[in-house]
Amino acid sequence: MKFISNSNDLSKFLEIPIIKNLPIKSFSIDTRTLKKNSLFIAIKGKNFDGNCFIDKAFKNGASLVLVDDRKYINSRNKKIIYVSNTILALKKIAENIVKTYEGNIIAITGSNGKTTTTNIIAGTLKSSSQTIKNYNNEIGMPLSLMSASLKSKNIVLEIGAGKPKDISYLSKIIKPNIGVITNIGSSHLEVLRNRDGVLRVKSELIPNIQKNGYLIVPNENKKHLNFWKRIRNDINIVTFGLNENADFFAHGIKRTSNQITFCIRSCFLKEDIQITTSMSGEHNICNILTSYAVSFCLGNNSNYFINALKKELIKDTRQIKSKWLNGSLLIDDTYNANPDSAKKSIDLLCNYKERKILVFGDMLELGRFRKNYHKKIGEYAKSNGIDIMLGFGDLTLNSTKSFGKNGIFFKKEEDLKKYLKENVRSKDVILIKGSRGMRMERFINV
Repeated sequence: MKFISNSNDLSKFLEIPIIKNLPIKSFSIDTRTLKKNSLFIAIKGKNFDGNCFIDKAFKNGASLVLVDDRKYINSRNKKIIYVSNTILALKKIAENIVKTYEGNIIAITGSNGKTTTTNIIAGTLKSSSQTIKNYNNEIGMPLSLMSASLKSKNIVLEIGAGKPKDISYLSKIIKPNIGVITNIGSSHLEVLRNRDGVLRVKSELIPNIQKNGYLIVPNENKKHLNFWKRIRNDINIVTFGLNENADFFAHGIKRTSNQITFCIRSCFLKEDIQITTSMSGEHNICNILTSYAVSFCLGNNSNYFINALKKELIKDTRQIKSKWLNGSLLIDDTYNANPDSAKKSIDLLCNYKERKILVFGDMLELGRFRKNYHKKIGEYAKSNGIDIMLGFGDLTLNSTKSFGKNGIFFKKEEDLKKYLKENVRSKDVILIKGSRGMRMERFINV
């Protein structure tokens, strides 16, 4: 059973009377995704106002709607619940859920790896609920909490940031007893300007961790680590990384195109923890180390972690492998991109001996250094053995130029699709990568 499964639950957490006693099986802010007996939350956005779609919401199966248009203040329809601001109403609901919850709340932020790490942590902890899809903002995170199971002993939540104060806002609501920062990279630089800006925003999580709780962070950057240590002295800081100075580090790494094996070593462990995973890419080693650190801090059994890790934990759309054109292998990494994640995807592609083709779309929100970041990705791909680089979008012209020979830029979608159809061979490995706004998944079904 979810925290909110009917209108009585909604009334309790929203702290307003709701006369109709109706079931609530799911939640949505988009009438196109509504299911029968859903709660529709009307959100005012830049382009659309959900308050304009109330009739459609009921037609598509909503049992109740939450609105903030003043024309509904005195509505006679008892299925319409008026609040002054629906986003603040979601915040209030989430805060009240947290007040009643007696289990562990784990919050994950960082420039890369948030969703994968969230999935691994949730999959390797007994009795857990987690972020729905990538619902990690002021709207999505409360929806994930509302959908969580009442019986969960652990709630694992991804929290994202596009600007200063975002992480502070979200972490104040959930007050985690464990906070995770996966890494500090080059993301949202259009607003955050540089890595120091990213560091400050991601670190907004730390003041809101419960006293005597845990902060789990990478140890690769001493400046960052010292910065984190200065923020709090009443929480436990636990580090992970690829070097032996970390509290939890990887030893004896062996890679193939199909799996990675390594040992987790720690000053806290009497013996090594042997890990075998089909999750490709060195970045997933750190994601696993992070997740094990969370499990250890919660006092969980290592064998349970090892066995749970062998199951399929990647539930989102990152780096999904499938047979493709002419029997080639496709790695679908179209979900999103920034300079750090692009390099990690190139590292993954480099594990293959076959001809390697990178289909690369623009990386967005990189600010004034965007051209240089794209140039560096082209250089990185070339120096790491990528055979062909195909660019799509204005900025990737810089990438294909710096890649040099076999770097090909496409202005038109149909031209790139035609090239793929005519040039992909049976043993090729193709990785498609780009920012969400580039919709690079359009090139999968060619």
